[in-house]
Amino acid sequence: MLYKQSVDAAYRNGNLHIRLNGHVSPAIAAELTNAIAMLYEGKGNVFIHTANVTSIEPTSRSVLADHIKQLGLPSERLYLTGTKGLDLGPDNIKVIIYEKKKKGCCGKCKDCGCNTVQ
Repeated sequence: MLYKQSVDAAYRNGNLHIRLNGHVSPAIAAELTNAIAMLYEGKGNVFIHTANVTSIEPTSRSVLADHIKQLGLPSERLYLTGTKGLDLGPDNIKVIIYEKKKKGCCGKCKDCGCNTVQ
């Protein structure tokens, strides 16, 4: 089966943001760490967004952990976002899972009923 995969990276607010799309294989995990090694400037954090990941091969996690260690990447500054981050992330990488908002509400409205503390 042929999978379409891409690793998109961009700097925003002094942090490196990487979006994974599609299937994550060990080769993609290696590509991800190589991209971080090439692009990370030593300042800010690295956020790896997994919302668009469709599937993860089980060995991708160990490949990611090995390459992070081999390349000397700062694991204390790496963050995976999204529930797929739990499947992909090595034990020493933090995972951020966003709470889903009520449909139709951004949660930022001044007089929004969602903001009232009960």
